[in-house]
Amino acid sequence: MSKHTTIDQLKKLAQRSKTEIDKVDTKVTALSSRVDDLVTAGGEPNKIDAITNNGTALDIANKSVDIGPTIAAAVAAADHLKRKVVTGVDAIDLTADDADQYLYMVPKTGSDADDVYDEYMVLNGVVEHVGNTKVDLSGYVQKETGKGLSTNDFDNDAKTKLDGIEIATDAEIDAMLTEVFGAASTPESNS
Repeated sequence: MSKHTTIDQLKKLAQRSKTEIDKVDTKVTALSSRVDDLVTAGGEPNKIDAITNNGTALDIANKSVDIGPTIAAAVAAADHLKRKVVTGVDAIDLTADDADQYLYMVPKTGSDADDVYDEYMVLNGVVEHVGNTKVDLSGYVQKETGKGLSTNDFDNDAKTKLDGIEIATDAEIDAMLTEVFGAASTPESNS
């Protein structure tokens, strides 16, 4: 069974469609007005007016900025700590403009194969030894040939206390182990 529409029904459909289209047109007009306001205020889609690096404007080409060369130039121009081998501390020139930019390597005498240089820097116009490994060994007892814990090199009370300690015999140790773990099996009993 098919149904037919009347002219009045088609007119209602057309009026409803026009109302919906008018709503969309109103929204599009409002959006267009907002875009125009943004452009008037200086905003444009996909446009960069300026990019700066520390206050210096960078070139913009095809809506693009290449900051690689700028960063590389900044790194190259920055102060770097450099290494310089010198014959001795007295060979370090404190008056050089870049004296504080070096780690001075001074050869050691009588050093190990893996530690052949002392390192120095110039800080506030003065040579400073870096990585000093000096250790205060005052108060340490020096090793003496022929002496050890068996000699009475400590106080008499401690010596007397040590002399009063009995050492367990092998038989006593075996008896204790048997009590804890049971009788030990012999190699013959395991075969």
